[in-house]
Amino acid sequence: MKKTILILAYTPTLSHISRPLEVAKKLKNLGFNIIFGGFKTKKSKLSFIENEGFRWLSLYEPDPDTLFSNMRNGKLNFLAESVLMEMIKDDLGLFKRVQPDLILTDGRLSAMISSQISNIPHVAIVNGSSTQYRSIPYVQIFFQNILNKMMSNNRFLDLCDRLNLKIEMEIFNSGMNTFSKLSKRYNLNRNVTATNCLTGADLTLIADIPEYFPVENQPASYHYIGPITWKPSGFMPTPKWWPLTDKNKYKIYITMGTTGEGNLFSKVYEQFKNSDFLSIITTGSQADHFKTVPGTIYIENYMDGTMVLNNSDLVVCHGGNGTIYQALSVGKPIIGIPTLPDQDFNMRRVEALGLGIRISLEDALKKPDIIIQKTKFILENMDLFKNNIAALQNSINQYSGADTAAHLIQSFLNKKD
Repeated sequence: MKKTILILAYTPTLSHISRPLEVAKKLKNLGFNIIFGGFKTKKSKLSFIENEGFRWLSLYEPDPDTLFSNMRNGKLNFLAESVLMEMIKDDLGLFKRVQPDLILTDGRLSAMISSQISNIPHVAIVNGSSTQYRSIPYVQIFFQNILNKMMSNNRFLDLCDRLNLKIEMEIFNSGMNTFSKLSKRYNLNRNVTATNCLTGADLTLIADIPEYFPVENQPASYHYIGPITWKPSGFMPTPKWWPLTDKNKYKIYITMGTTGEGNLFSKVYEQFKNSDFLSIITTGSQADHFKTVPGTIYIENYMDGTMVLNNSDLVVCHGGNGTIYQALSVGKPIIGIPTLPDQDFNMRRVEALGLGIRISLEDALKKPDIIIQKTKFILENMDLFKNNIAALQNSINQYSGADTAAHLIQSFLNKKD
């Protein structure tokens, strides 16, 4: 009899669907029965799940506008207790209905609690920054850039990082203490906190490479699997204007993911519409009023990102983990305009590793011409970036994230038998 795996992903955000979706394809080929849970709203991406031939069942999710607004505004208590309780209640109801052998999550904030309550094995796909074992501060309390310039003592800088990490985790867990309170209320075997709530109760799959995001002292249940890149299975039509063959213009791929800040799209669009570049913008269905200007700028809701990047010279993005890895896997530099804290963190790593340039959202909105300036700078100074990008590209290509994830899950379930 086939074993059933229930996948819970935060469906308003494409990255949290695309990663488990790629793993689901592999698990299906290994003989598992796959069911998704999600909530269909206008910002939901559940059609991608349906187009891949998987079924989904209704599941309550936090409102994305409220959730992302809380995060952008630095609100520590980013999720109301009533919302988290409603999520847990819906999780438990779905578990009872489906009776899964394992739960796989990506971005489901309630799953580490609800899976333990139900005593169902739980595996999670996460970024390294979403674990309590991250070795790089998420928020730089000690003005690390200044310290790096002033100090040559690596041991002192490392001590600052460790102290920074301890402080930021304590503040975050105290400010968003609902997880800890519920852990005690339900007498969970593994304590859940704001820092580890996205990880797996039994198995955690880190969709990063250690060179880009190192973690340390993690338990044996944590595994680097490498990035998981979305590969649409033929249902996404290629636009009639593709490919772009003009060899006299640099080609710029512009994508702001599915958590973008609305005003930013307009600023970016206007800048590149009036530039000398040939630009492709994918909007993630967030901005339907922009128009294609043939020979200058092309607009689509979605395209195969890797396909576009292979035909581009540079990507301008929101600093999402998935887009960064897509760009690096094909050797392209990155300009990132982060709108959420995790994206800001990603772009600090990109700059630190010499892979591209971060532009603050404030600068992009107030003086948007900086986007064109930085684009020209990278294209005219590729020697500053190409060796760093090549080194990361080589490391990324050593991994096969979706395959590794599927086989780790299969091995885990086999050991449970």
